[in-house]
Amino acid sequence: MRPFFPVRERKRPVFVAHRGASDRALENSPAAFALAVSDGADMIEFDVRLSADAFPVVLHDVRTGRTAKENLAVARTPAARLRAVRLKNGEALPFLDDVLGIVRGSVPINIESKTPGGIAAAAKALSKAAYGGEVLLSSGLRLECLAARALLPAIPCGLVTRRPSASDLAFCLRHGVSSIHPARRLLTVLRLREVAASGIPLLPYTVDDPADASALIAAGAVGVFSNRAQALREAWRNSP
Repeated sequence: MRPFFPVRERKRPVFVAHRGASDRALENSPAAFALAVSDGADMIEFDVRLSADAFPVVLHDVRTGRTAKENLAVARTPAARLRAVRLKNGEALPFLDDVLGIVRGSVPINIESKTPGGIAAAAKALSKAAYGGEVLLSSGLRLECLAARALLPAIPCGLVTRRPSASDLAFCLRHGVSSIHPARRLLTVLRLREVAASGIPLLPYTVDDPADASALIAAGAVGVFSNRAQALREAWRNSP
């Protein structure tokens, strides 16, 4: 399976808009996604959790309280109740179908499953929407990566991890996982070399400083996840 990095073929790193354009709008909000689309983002990343009745909700945390006006446990709340929740910017808490409707295939998206069953729910939503845009799936749960390979074998999937271990690399190679997404703060020179030697494309998260991004790209990263993806992309374009 070919790894999926849309601008890599043009010899430029991928600057992924982490939770949308989250430097200029509330993370994982419709406004953040609309801004990232307007930017022509290289890719938009967002998180998916499941409601009590297994509908995919776009939210990073287990509970809604950090970004919404109410503090509900997503996994214990039915979708109908969650659809009434308003984010702190006044917008509705988005579901996956809402985000697919905002993006409409105009830029690539990365759907990260935060919970068991998230990939299966995403597969249903993508099918229902007849979504024709480019998609990268990902998860920090290995069983979710395996579900992605089984349910949507034509769509690449990345493994999210804190620090890329030998076991992580072996898992990716064994199961055709297309990329590895580690925490930037836990990466060492040795770890970078080990990933480079494996041949698995590396996209660290979350990198907001242009100098840090440049150093990681020079060390072999194919791109980075960033809350300031547009600013980093502009900095890269304007670099000598």
